[in-house]
Amino acid sequence: MTNSNPNAGSDSSAQRAASSIPGPAAAVAPPAHANTPAPRRRRFDVRNPRHWGVVILVAFVLYLCFSWWLGRVTRSITDDAFVEAHIVNIAPQLVSGRLMRFLVEENDHVEKDQVLAEIDPVPYRDQVELARKKVAEAEAELKRQEAALERLRIEVPIQIAIAHRSLEAAKADAGRAKETLKLTEDEVEHGINEAQALVDASEADLTLAQQEYTRYTNLQGQNVVPLKRAQEVTQARDAAEARKKLAASKLATAQAEKAKIEVAKLALQGAGEASQKAEKGVDLAETGNAQIREVELLTALKNVAVEEARAALTSAEDQRKYTEIRAPFPGVVVKAFRHLGDFASAGVPILSMYDPELLYVTANLEETRLAGVAPGVPVELHVDAFDKPFHGRVLWINKSTGAQFALLPRNVVAGEFTKVVQRVPVRIAIEKDDRWPLLRAGLSVQAAIEHGAGDQQWADKASKDAAQLEAPYNRVAE
Repeated sequence: MTNSNPNAGSDSSAQRAASSIPGPAAAVAPPAHANTPAPRRRRFDVRNPRHWGVVILVAFVLYLCFSWWLGRVTRSITDDAFVEAHIVNIAPQLVSGRLMRFLVEENDHVEKDQVLAEIDPVPYRDQVELARKKVAEAEAELKRQEAALERLRIEVPIQIAIAHRSLEAAKADAGRAKETLKLTEDEVEHGINEAQALVDASEADLTLAQQEYTRYTNLQGQNVVPLKRAQEVTQARDAAEARKKLAASKLATAQAEKAKIEVAKLALQGAGEASQKAEKGVDLAETGNAQIREVELLTALKNVAVEEARAALTSAEDQRKYTEIRAPFPGVVVKAFRHLGDFASAGVPILSMYDPELLYVTANLEETRLAGVAPGVPVELHVDAFDKPFHGRVLWINKSTGAQFALLPRNVVAGEFTKVVQRVPVRIAIEKDDRWPLLRAGLSVQAAIEHGAGDQQWADKASKDAAQLEAPYNRVAE
């Protein structure tokens, strides 16, 4: 009977080899009845599907390992990434009070300048009315001051002209008084001299007549001359005496005219005083120009007071306007911190909102993974809330690490220093698709950033385009 064991030949050969080994090896040879077949070495059988399954499984595992290795080498991947937006905290500006109206709720879409809430405007309305009354009062005072200034501008020139005319008249009177004094002095002196000459002449005539009278009286007593001649001589003497008395009277009258000189001097003195008074009147009238200047300055101050009152009115009206809290740009309300009836303080946020068009991803990338990352390189964004990934590109890489802005910075000079890999914020622009309206700020993202040279021109243009979205709302305060 033929042995069907294919290994029989090999077993007998082994036994012969074992029996040929001298010494102890022969002692340990197995017994003949222990002839068990040796396991046969398996070979790949192309007809066995299990073998193909193993091959495919191994190839798939190798592919996954290679893909993982290649992805780690050619990309920088991080789970520390989130969808972010420019979230703005809306707070009352310069005013405080109770919220009388709250017109929006969370998740509401609002337009620019839409009223979101209103603070009780009554106190601020009262301030506006008070400021208006102060403006009216200041304007009335300004008008009164302007009227006084206008009156002075009319009166002062007239008063100055009258004072100058009075001065000219006083000077003319003084001149006339001076001329009158001179004429009076000349006339009185001439009259006195003339009267004195008459007195001297009458005295000479009287002396001659007296001599003739004496001589003819003696002769008449001797009856030498006729009586008639004696009487003529006597008459001549009496006439000479009369002329002397008349001349003396004229001299007295002429000397009495000296009083006119004193009167003329008094008139000249009065005219001089009147002239001095008129000069002072001119000086006093010309002080009206200084008064005009003073009133002009007061008017300018009143004008400043009016401007201040108007500015106060504008400020009060602005504060009243600030009682209406408006949206600075179109967006969506994401959080309400206050509600109807709450007290809102100036500068304390009552709600938060952001513009859905300004969504982006911030990936905090390890500093060891920055090599190969540049602005403009593609990014695959796996958002946890979506099945399919989004796509984007790197806008810029921050110039500092996030640790620089920690509330409690590390004291690296302490003795116990442990090196920690720092993370650098990287901003990524999201490419819009049909799922864009479903994106929410704060969603978790896994960012896979492709390595490459990047495209700085594209990054600069994308940054400008993003800035243009906010440009219509960056208005300059008027």
